[in-house]
Amino acid sequence: MIRHMQEIDAAFRTASGISERRYYKIYYSHIHPFPLLVLGQNPGGETDGTDFAASETFFENWEHDYLCFRNNPSYALARPICALLAAALQTTSVNVLRQVPATNVIFRRSRNTESLNLSPAKAAAESAPALRSILEVVNPCAVLLIANTAYKLFKTFHCELQSIKESAEPQIFTPNGKANACIFLSAQARVLGLNRNVPLFMVGHPSKYAGRSEWPQVVESLSQGLRQCGVSPIDESTLVSLKSIESYGTHV
Repeated sequence: MIRHMQEIDAAFRTASGISERRYYKIYYSHIHPFPLLVLGQNPGGETDGTDFAASETFFENWEHDYLCFRNNPSYALARPICALLAAALQTTSVNVLRQVPATNVIFRRSRNTESLNLSPAKAAAESAPALRSILEVVNPCAVLLIANTAYKLFKTFHCELQSIKESAEPQIFTPNGKANACIFLSAQARVLGLNRNVPLFMVGHPSKYAGRSEWPQVVESLSQGLRQCGVSPIDESTLVSLKSIESYGTHV
């Protein structure tokens, strides 16, 4: 799998013209077959090379950004998403959680959406071939999208649009300025590259919404959705053998 990850990285560099890692980030974890794939919008932070990375290469030792930085207050996403995944997958095992593959629909790094040097649509189109390769490797039973923008971009670039069917219930909203923000919804769509219908789940960005009063409903709705599609609880037979990673120690 490491060689395949390297090949995907090299193909993205060639296609995008980006040669320095400080300007992009593809992997947050090892990439391998798993029932669930987590996708955010794009890597945040600065482009000066000082950003957090659990692995500077290809996660050969089963490092995982979310787990590695879950106790670091400067990495606002890590702790709440670890808690969300643990609850939704019904596990407290670090060695199970580190096997959850995670990446984004856009690989270009930016502090926020407004500072991307391409439009989100163009940046997602640029990343689409590499992400499709990742989808083929992971072959997930379900996809979890972090934030509505990631969900919309995934639908546009990775789904047959006419196949998308969103569930009317439950959809969970929370106050967000002049209009309420949707922080949970579920859908089914035929995913390009996988050529089959896949359950999709969208949650509001945990770094922003995990403290809201509606968040326990989000956790329960995601947990129920993953149970219904057979992802949760994680079946031990679906996991990569832990023998190669149990000795990795605290550098998770």
